[in-house]
Amino acid sequence: MAKTLTIVQMNDTHASLFEHGDTRYAPEGFKVETLGGYPRIMTKVKEYRAQYPGEVLLLDNGDTLHGTYEAVQSKGEVMIPYLKALGVDAMTFHWDAAYTPKHLKGLEAKLGYPILAVNVYHRDTRDLYFEPTAILERNGLRIGIVGVASNIIQKNMPPKFWEGADFTDGIEETREHVKRLRKEGVDLVVVLSHLGYPQDIALLEQVEGIDLCLSGHTHNRVRSPQKVGGAYIIQSGALASAIGFLRLTVQRGKIADIQHEYVLLDRSVKQDRAMHRMLREDEALNAYKAHLDVPVGRSRIDLHRASSFYGTMDYLLLDAMREATGLPIAFSNGWRYGGAIRKGPLTRRDLYRIVPMDPVLQTAELTGEEMVQMLEDNLESTFSTQPFKQMGGYIKRNAGLRIYFKLENPYAQRIQRVFVGKEEVDPAKVYQVVYVTQQAVPQKVGRKHKNLNIHAVEAMEQLLRKGPYDRKDLEGYMPV
Repeated sequence: MAKTLTIVQMNDTHASLFEHGDTRYAPEGFKVETLGGYPRIMTKVKEYRAQYPGEVLLLDNGDTLHGTYEAVQSKGEVMIPYLKALGVDAMTFHWDAAYTPKHLKGLEAKLGYPILAVNVYHRDTRDLYFEPTAILERNGLRIGIVGVASNIIQKNMPPKFWEGADFTDGIEETREHVKRLRKEGVDLVVVLSHLGYPQDIALLEQVEGIDLCLSGHTHNRVRSPQKVGGAYIIQSGALASAIGFLRLTVQRGKIADIQHEYVLLDRSVKQDRAMHRMLREDEALNAYKAHLDVPVGRSRIDLHRASSFYGTMDYLLLDAMREATGLPIAFSNGWRYGGAIRKGPLTRRDLYRIVPMDPVLQTAELTGEEMVQMLEDNLESTFSTQPFKQMGGYIKRNAGLRIYFKLENPYAQRIQRVFVGKEEVDPAKVYQVVYVTQQAVPQKVGRKHKNLNIHAVEAMEQLLRKGPYDRKDLEGYMPV
């Protein structure tokens, strides 16, 4: 007998509790629009639960407990009331481990639902740090959920993210637990993953027995489910600007029919009144308002991170770093969170959207050869044809360099020429650079790494005090 199941996916919300600016792909280019927020997610979840009583699952791919000033300052605590109100059934993680995996375990107890990860172990053991799977029941169906946390945490994130833990790519573990769940007689196997869209496709090509993969991490706006082997896969944007809706018909342990909608949470979706009131009256959030809502200047251009090759948000940060230090070259990581900010007045809250952890500015010395090699490595870790060699994020952001590259070339042969100012980079010359976080310039690259007595947000405020921000040249990277 056929039975129906409704699944709602939220992924990579990055603690975006409030409506905010985000980019849409428009005929004229990137368009900044007000989208999202948890009250709009709540509206849709209530709608689905009323329409399909007893058969809705709400699953979260992670990158949930980090991404705003309030989330970082509270180490994720401010998110708990809203996630509980939504009624999330299970999640996995990436940036959520920023406060250590041990702290994340503590948050799990407060959330009241499982954080799943088949691929995270206590350090130097084979003892799982989190539960690997859960079996949830809806409408007479037993659904096996397999959680796969981000595999890059131990490779590419600061040590606190993986303190006391070891991470794998999760392929073998997923295969093992899918087999176990099938033996236990589940009607459906769903993988809840934060590996990334290309990595999840690679996983589905290697692991049999999966019916559906809810993919996270790479912020893909998937408008229709794709089928890989015997499994369907979706991903639903990011920043609480959209969610994914699935209506499944399940028969004899298989998906007989699938209906899907990529649900854009624009202003046509009303904000849930009760949750909106929660936000307005939240003492924990309100404690930060006086600090965050201070006017700090203006921007003459929209600020965003809509492109893999450049972000105007990042240029504001990088130009501020160069202004604060007098150095010609600046690097930051290719972060994907932050959404977008319309040109016009800026507040301190906007600056923290660009870089919520407000890292200290650092300097280092790199030879031209080391710098070019670092850029080659980053192109490979961003665009590798082997999905599990991709390390997440967009291309490394820079200001002060012009980099000509051929993306289709193999590793170590992509960069064609690099210029600083009007001169080509000299492999033997030593260059002083400014950067934020080891994701931008790893400690193993160069020498004389030094912390400065200024943080990112302060540097941006100093730049904005000199006048409105503007930038015409957005071509630090030139694909040829």
